[in-house]
Amino acid sequence: MRFVRWGLGGLAAVVAVAGLGVWATTPTPADGQVMVPSKTPYSRGEYFAYAQPWGGERTAITRIWAPYADHIAVDLKRFPDNTVTHWRWPPFAPRGGPGVWSYQALMHGNYDGGESEKAVPPVRMGDLHQFSQEFAWTIDNRMGDANVLTEFYLRSSATDSEAKVLEIGWFLHAPANSRRYFEAARKIGTWHDAQGRDWDVRIDGTFCMFAPPQPTDLTQGTLDMRAALTWLQQLGAIKGNEWVWGVSFGSEAVKGTGSLEIKHWKVTRG
Repeated sequence: MRFVRWGLGGLAAVVAVAGLGVWATTPTPADGQVMVPSKTPYSRGEYFAYAQPWGGERTAITRIWAPYADHIAVDLKRFPDNTVTHWRWPPFAPRGGPGVWSYQALMHGNYDGGESEKAVPPVRMGDLHQFSQEFAWTIDNRMGDANVLTEFYLRSSATDSEAKVLEIGWFLHAPANSRRYFEAARKIGTWHDAQGRDWDVRIDGTFCMFAPPQPTDLTQGTLDMRAALTWLQQLGAIKGNEWVWGVSFGSEAVKGTGSLEIKHWKVTRG
């Protein structure tokens, strides 16, 4: 029995070392791609890519590792298409804090204080006639998981990036713990979009969340964000005089290691 215990202990050690090796290995970009490390912007035209390990920086056990945990592979010819986000975090979600380790994302315009190469000026909601996006993605979550989230902020100012009124996001993929968080929030209604899809809409504080009524992945399609804003205004959730700045699309790392391949992303605004 002692021999069996030693054998099992040795096997556990081997598995732990192997897991650590996977966790600590830097992802390799494909041909035609370059790897952009965490907290390093890459921009072309109206789009840019950025990985922010904000949850990891707030957690004591991962604070030292946080600057090295995330990478974004960008395609030098096709950007923002063919972008791959990578995350490498502990095999569990952060506890008692933000709920995610990081956000690795593509961004159009000034989503949260970062400027794209070509400026996309903020526009007041009343002057915004079109605001939509096309997307297609796949996720490798065999050894971890992440939210696939697209979101933007409404602000009360055209010049102050911190003047946030409401964060509005769509969960296109949500792990079980994220889904539990969503379902615990206050439901304000169901939005029926032009594609015939239903979205449960819930609010937690200043975070307004859209997700399918039942857990499912929406891996490709279009999203009319202007129509959603009109619906929220009719519901009384927003005033309609807020400012729209930029929008993001990416992965919020929840646990373990994995990657999100963003095959296509295009934002139309006017």
